[in-house]
Amino acid sequence: MLENNDKNVRLPHEIIQILDKSSNGKNIDEKVRLSLTIGMFAEGTVTLERVAELAGIPLVNFIDILQSIKIPWMEYTPEHIKDDELAIQKYKDRTNK
Repeated sequence: MLENNDKNVRLPHEIIQILDKSSNGKNIDEKVRLSLTIGMFAEGTVTLERVAELAGIPLVNFIDILQSIKIPWMEYTPEHIKDDELAIQKYKDRTNK
């Protein structure tokens, strides 16, 4: 059974003022939680699914928030492009027979 290990964290007043201006989150606790989880995702510390869970919001809503602040939620690497090109070529080869 998990224990409640919530901790109180002290933040400088300036940070609270900036967070309070954020449109994401209903109250300062939600805004801090969301900011922390966005940072975790941006660092690559936690998966997209897990940060949405930690933020306490549905995955699709977390993706919307990331898009609204111009943070890519999916990385499309050169390896992905190569894999797609190979898959397309295999499909073309099969349909041309």
